[in-house]
This record gives sequence, C-alpha cells and structure tokens, in this order.
Amino acid sequence: MKTTLLTAVGSASAAAALKSLRVLGHRVIGCDIYPQAWNIVSSEVDAFFQALPVTDEAAYVNQMMDAVEREHVDYLIPLTDLEVDVLCACKANFASLGCTVCTPDEPAARLCRDKMKIAQVLAEDGICRTIPTRSPYGWEPAESDFPLMLKPIHGRSSQGQAIVRTKEAFHSALKNRSDYIAQPFIEGDIFTVDVARDLYGNVCCLPRQELLRTVNGLGTTVRTCPGHPLEKLCAAIAQRAQIVGVVNMEFIVRGDEYWFLEVNPRFSGGMGFSLAAGADFAAMQIACHDGDFLVPLAPLSPMTLTRRVEMVVTEK
Repeated sequence: MKTTLLTAVGSASAAAALKSLRVLGHRVIGCDIYPQAWNIVSSEVDAFFQALPVTDEAAYVNQMMDAVEREHVDYLIPLTDLEVDVLCACKANFASLGCTVCTPDEPAARLCRDKMKIAQVLAEDGICRTIPTRSPYGWEPAESDFPLMLKPIHGRSSQGQAIVRTKEAFHSALKNRSDYIAQPFIEGDIFTVDVARDLYGNVCCLPRQELLRTVNGLGTTVRTCPGHPLEKLCAAIAQRAQIVGVVNMEFIVRGDEYWFLEVNPRFSGGMGFSLAAGADFAAMQIACHDGDFLVPLAPLSPMTLTRRVEMVVTEK
C-alpha cells in the first residue's frame, strides 16, 4: 500500500484529493496549521499532525521530512502556493528518503509563481494573449490607464488584489504593499482550467467557466466546458513552462478573445468539480510523477456544478 501526505488539508482541494487517493488504495496522512477538529478532512485521513507555519522554512521542511520518515510516505502533495514555493526546492532531499514531492520542478514552479515573468515569457514567444504587465512603482498612470488591477507578483488566489479607478486610489494602494504588479482591468468571464502534463508531453485538460466565486477567487458554481479551445492553449503553455504534474490556469474570456491570467503550480480549489465531472486530476498527479503516460480523458459532457456546505461535528 502506498502512503501519501497531503499538506494543508483545510484547503478547498483537500476533500477531492482525499477521495481520489482512497480510490487508488493509498493510506493518506494529513497535516494543517490548525487543530484536527477545525476541518472535516483532518478528521477523515488515516493519521494527522498539526503542521508548523511554512513561514519558518527550515523548521517546516524538517517537520515534513520527519513525517515522511516516520510514516514511510511515498508521495508528498502540497496543496497551497506557499508550500509549493518551499518544497519544490527540496525535491532531491525528499527523494533520498524514498518520497516523491508532487510539484513541478523548481524552475517551472518559480516561473509559474512569478506573474510578471510568466506573462513576459508567454508574450515574447507569442503563445497566447497576455495582459500588459508592469511595475507600478515610480510610474504615474494617465487618466486613460484606469481602471487598473493591482496584484501581488507572487500572490495566491485573489488575495491582496485591488481594482483602482483613480490616481488617489492608486497611490493609496501602493502605500500598503511593495510587491504589486499593475495591469489594465479587463472585464470578461473567468475560466479556470485543470491541467495535467506527463514527462512525455501528453496533456489532459478540463476547462470550466466560473459562474459564481468568492472574493478570494474560489468557484462556487461552475460550468464545465470539455473540448473548449482553451485546452490547446493550456497544452502550449504547459509545454513552454516545462510543467510535469497537475496545475491550474486562469483566463479572462471575452467573446473569442482569451486573456491569460496566471498559472498556479498546485491543485485548484475547484478540482472537486473536475472530479465530479469525470476527470480525476489527483490520480493524474500520481501518474505524472510516477513517470506513467497520461490516458486521454473519456468523452465528457458539459455540466453545471455547485458546492454544497454541510455542518459536521468533529469534536465534543
């Protein structure tokens, strides 16, 4: 029996990942910075420990390595951006313990996480339409430049983003952060694509339109769009970035125009929608990092899906 360690099991993708790993027959270890009783997945894994904050990188990595040795972990799947940032640089250390860290290799992960650099690379290579991106510091925008989207260059989800429509709002926002990039604010439909790419360049994708989402960018009602033209575009982006494994990509779609937003080198918070629609990206993650060939997805039908919230007692 294989053992997989899922980090941040309080995150939105954890329940779907656990469900998939159970089908694969894996023993699943979970960890989170919050106590076990604070989220349902922590109570459903085979073993749980409370993790140190990833902000103390050395202590965090040591704790993960101790858990890998103690639990004989075969696969380590980080579920948040900050954990990917740290663990992608330590893959060799974990491999020496017999554990595969399921993230893209460090150069690919770093490229994906740098919103300025990935936009420049894709634009220079003519792979897709990108939103003009620049540093806002030391720049005085003209009235015609507004509205602007300000976002952290290494941001996670939609946290820290600000839409500014005046010079006053622009300068006020810059006082609060030193890591913003600036882009023209483009209105349109938001599409998220779960993307898997194996070592041999085979790609599986499932796009979905985000019909309703939270302020932090988590889809709550979506429409899956199998066969959408974004699939070919995502395959080209994954090839250029040399991604191996599962990531998610986001776009703004306006008519026949597709504007690239970002690549997140981890499971999407809405991966459960893909699983419910017939595409198991957690299983694809294991296959990609085992060096297996991805099997093309069976024909899927478009469908609308929504989240359901349930109240569960975890502690008395």
